[in-house]
Amino acid sequence: GSRGRWWRMTQKDRLIEKVLSKNPGASFNSSLVGSRTLNDTASFQLPAADEPRERVERLNSMIDTADMPNVEVDASDLPAATIPKKAEVHAVPEFTGIWDDAKPVAVTGGSKWGGNLSNLEQKYLADAMSRKKAGHGWIEPQVVWGRTFTGTAFVPSEKARDVTAIEFKDFEPGKVYKRKVTLTNASNSFNTFKLLALPDVVKDFFDISYTHPGALAPGLTCDLKIKFEPKINEDIEEYIPLLCQTGPQNITLRCLTKKVSVETRTPEVELDVIMGEALTRQIVLVHSGALDAPFTIRQLRAVPNQETLLDDIREAVKNDAFMEFPEPTISYEPDGIARGYSTTKIDVTLTPVSPGITEVPLLLVFPKHLSKPQSSDVYILLRCCVHAVPVFVEEDVTDLRCCNFAQLYSQVIAVRNRGKVALKARPMVPACLQGFVKFTPDMAYVQARDRDGLAGRFEFQMKMEPDAKMLERCADFLVEGSSGELDTVEVPIRVGVPDQTLPVVFTLRVQLTQPDLILDKTTIDFGPCPISDAISFPLGVTNSSALPTRIGFLQVPRGVSISPQMGICSLLPGERRELSVSFSPYATNDFKFKLQLTTSANTKYPISCLGTGISPPLEFSCSSLVFRACAPGDRVSHNIFCTNVSKEPRSFQLLVARQSGLKVSPVVATLQPGQTTRVQVDFCPVHGPPDLQTMAQRKTNGRTSSVLSKTPG
Repeated sequence: GSRGRWWRMTQKDRLIEKVLSKNPGASFNSSLVGSRTLNDTASFQLPAADEPRERVERLNSMIDTADMPNVEVDASDLPAATIPKKAEVHAVPEFTGIWDDAKPVAVTGGSKWGGNLSNLEQKYLADAMSRKKAGHGWIEPQVVWGRTFTGTAFVPSEKARDVTAIEFKDFEPGKVYKRKVTLTNASNSFNTFKLLALPDVVKDFFDISYTHPGALAPGLTCDLKIKFEPKINEDIEEYIPLLCQTGPQNITLRCLTKKVSVETRTPEVELDVIMGEALTRQIVLVHSGALDAPFTIRQLRAVPNQETLLDDIREAVKNDAFMEFPEPTISYEPDGIARGYSTTKIDVTLTPVSPGITEVPLLLVFPKHLSKPQSSDVYILLRCCVHAVPVFVEEDVTDLRCCNFAQLYSQVIAVRNRGKVALKARPMVPACLQGFVKFTPDMAYVQARDRDGLAGRFEFQMKMEPDAKMLERCADFLVEGSSGELDTVEVPIRVGVPDQTLPVVFTLRVQLTQPDLILDKTTIDFGPCPISDAISFPLGVTNSSALPTRIGFLQVPRGVSISPQMGICSLLPGERRELSVSFSPYATNDFKFKLQLTTSANTKYPISCLGTGISPPLEFSCSSLVFRACAPGDRVSHNIFCTNVSKEPRSFQLLVARQSGLKVSPVVATLQPGQTTRVQVDFCPVHGPPDLQTMAQRKTNGRTSSVLSKTPG
């Protein structure tokens, strides 16, 4: 051979061949044979050029026959470094393997994935197949973080919008329709599905194809391509069955034929017109189906009852109860076609010949059996209202409800013009209301109605300031009010229109009342009061008006307080409220001041007050005591001093709250002028921690301190 070839032979390969020759057909792991020293190799290098020719030829023959098991090689021809010593025997394994004495292991059963299965593996495989078969091979509960998923596993959507059903609308037999539906895994973990067979009645009309995605992570999608080829002209309401790992799921499949579905946006058409004018309105038909529907407009002989509308219409159609000659003042096209998915407008024109109100019932009749199902005939009611004059007042009665005397009130009087030209209008104040009622402006032009038929509008501002004399002047127009007395005025007011023969009249109605408050007293004398004390007097206020009012003292002098809330409150008609006025002098002087009670009508009621501030006869060295923390059964004491600063003997008595743990000594004492005595105040808690905690919860509405909540054991 050529120079540079290497020959490599391992003792491990020889050992494997030996084992296979002794145990033919045995199966074992060849990586367990031998030890680390079995991989030692004998490496031969070709001789140099100066070696004898005979030695070179002998080594080349050894290299060429190295792979043959029967070739014997003379050890003397090998290099000394590669000849193993007699003590280093590595051909025998260090431990006994299954290939030495044991018989081959017989393993029954096999796996289609390769290899043999043990008895335990075969048992596990059989149990798994049983569970898979019991759950249709798919269904198993999905539990994530201890919660079992029970909702819809795969949510269908079309064009990135979730849908509740897959719809093929307005199909025609013989045509092919295609739809792409995306299913999104909405469960909490990996999930997959299998498409089951469609029901037998519709499976020939649909072809559903998809690429099975395997296990889908939450939020991943899979596309279904649905091909629909209808054969008959009938609606289909079925479902697409899916078998998911979390359970079966059905996706609604709805196929609808072309329909006739006509309804109206104007079941009642108002035709409000003035004499001598013509008005046109429109009947609006909305067709939500795809099939064109011809119709015929016919006028019924009588207006059906609203409670039994459908029955009356059905009976009229059955008996052919239609007018032979329709209403002559109303004109319209008797025939038309409602196009699919469109809006049809029918013009109806009213040309009145006399004032009045008329109702004209119309029925739009469609041919039968155009579609299944099909909308019924459409009923339209025309309300024709013909007015005699163009200018009118929007409200016939202007009711100002209840008003107080000497108060200014304002109200808007809206005058409308239904005519085609602007007209002049002038409100005229009756003689009995002169000086009490005024209109601003006193004359105006009311514009004509607009193109949409909305009447022109002008607003006059009526201002009224009633007085007690107003009842005397309007004695002929007094009526009984809600109070049962003759305190309500109803006066007709005329609006003059020069270009109109008939005037416009509206009625002004108002109930008048006196906004008076009745005070129990208008003067309060507090008398002498120590500067460290306060004196309170009750003050009763009664609302004699027929209207509720709010009262309050907006400003009070120093040392005066009014409860509750500075006397700010609301008084209903006839209600009485008692207030408390307190006076606490801040100096030893005579006080004379006034309180002013103000109402919501800005009426003021003054109250004169008198009082004298005097020095207190007794003085204490301290007005506030703070005791340190004290356990039940213990005692904490403080001393204060009481001095008689007056010029005559004074007696006092000290009172403490019950169960407060406070004790004073002495309780009763008499002091001569200038005399001082010591008063001892002892604090002895009488409540334990549980009672303190209960009291704290009651005082703080359930909130307790962390210190009180730790009761000693």
